[in-house]
Amino acid sequence: MIKVRIRGIYSQSLTQIMLQNHFEMVQPTPEVARRFGLPYRSEIPDVDIWDRSDLQGIVAIAYESILNRLSDVLRRRLGGIITRTPRVAKSSIYRGVILGRDERTGQTKIDLGTISGLLPDRGLQRGDGILVQIRAHDYGRKAPVLSSSITIPGRAAVLLPEPVVRLSTKIKDQDARRKLTMLGRKIRDNTEHWGILWRTSAENLTDKELQDEVDDLLDTAQRVYTKYNEIESTDLLFEGTSNADIEFPADVKEALDNTRAKIKPTIAHHHFYKSAGYSALVDLAETIIEERPDERRYITSKLEKIVSQDFPKVDDLINIEHVKLDGRNIVLARGRVIEAKSKGFVIKRQFRHTSRKLKLTQESTDEVDVVSDEGDFALTHVVPGTLTLFTNYYSRDGQLKGTYVNINTGVEVYPSNGSNPGRIRYVDLEIDVVKAPVDQEPRIIDQHLLKRAVQRGFITEEMADRSRERAQATFQQLLEGVDLGLVLE
Repeated sequence: MIKVRIRGIYSQSLTQIMLQNHFEMVQPTPEVARRFGLPYRSEIPDVDIWDRSDLQGIVAIAYESILNRLSDVLRRRLGGIITRTPRVAKSSIYRGVILGRDERTGQTKIDLGTISGLLPDRGLQRGDGILVQIRAHDYGRKAPVLSSSITIPGRAAVLLPEPVVRLSTKIKDQDARRKLTMLGRKIRDNTEHWGILWRTSAENLTDKELQDEVDDLLDTAQRVYTKYNEIESTDLLFEGTSNADIEFPADVKEALDNTRAKIKPTIAHHHFYKSAGYSALVDLAETIIEERPDERRYITSKLEKIVSQDFPKVDDLINIEHVKLDGRNIVLARGRVIEAKSKGFVIKRQFRHTSRKLKLTQESTDEVDVVSDEGDFALTHVVPGTLTLFTNYYSRDGQLKGTYVNINTGVEVYPSNGSNPGRIRYVDLEIDVVKAPVDQEPRIIDQHLLKRAVQRGFITEEMADRSRERAQATFQQLLEGVDLGLVLE
């Protein structure tokens, strides 16, 4: 069975899902151990899961096959998760071929077979083979960063290309540090030019287990160098652990709420509130509800009242976070709330010395300017939870220039945070509907980008089909002259 260690605000919901799908939990937190009746197990996990820094999902580290299994389980249980994995795993070792100097960065471009990476080393001969390791995996549109200094990572130790003994800074116990240092020096006498780095998990293993780990890594190193000398083409010589960035849009957070509610009292929007920075308030409310279930409605209403005071109001500044499927977070021009209605609000954004572009052809990446002179503006209609974002663009004298409808995950509205204004956030699903100029028929655009997202594994074909259906329905509404702004009423 696959062993999992989970930390963070999603830990209880994810533990429930993992246990129901035959994963084993190791090193559980005291709260999770108590809630699920789990014994404490100190084994090294096969997959490590923790919160993303922005709390909008999780990061998982494991081998690719295990991450695929994890993604399959989460998609089956939660629906529309967005999974981003690198095309090459960190610490993987390749036989690469030198392609020459990269003009943009000045570094050396290395062909790895399925992708090319960048090596800081210079003065290398084009066409030569080279042994390289992934130091930083590819993300978004960035190429992976390579190194010609090779390490051999294991679960408790790492072989280093220099005769030293080092310890993870996370090992704090001084007795354990002295013991591991002495053991490392003893083992180092028989590792030739290799040094040893003890990882955090080494602290819980016996001397024999650690010796066996180093012996296995030495055998791996021998196989890597032997294969490198035997082949002439690009090839993967050693697979490192990969990492998955798994985003939880609005509907997935709601599914996690429902899962958690089967374990313990959970208020509506639990995971949204926690991702918005209200963890302490949520924990207090749910502790009271657990002890006094008859006061659930009262406590929930008070929490909602407190949180609502921080949400955007008329005249407040507000940001729009336009998150791409590859993980790029694009903050659009800051706007101001100019109108609040029963279901949502309207954001006005002003443009200065800039040009707003609306694509006019269905399957082309060419763009045609709808010129926005100084004073032009856009009105974006925001309805929390909706799967589209509707924007009209106007000239400075109020003449409508065009309409753009973004197809996205459910719109989330986040409160202001100290000096930062409130924000709306969603993940762009690539496909959009545009009507510009206003006397032309609407068009569905960027379908090729949606197809590419499925090929990269960011979303499933089923999610893509639902996006196409929403785009088609929006296209029909615009064709029939429906005023999409009426959804705010």
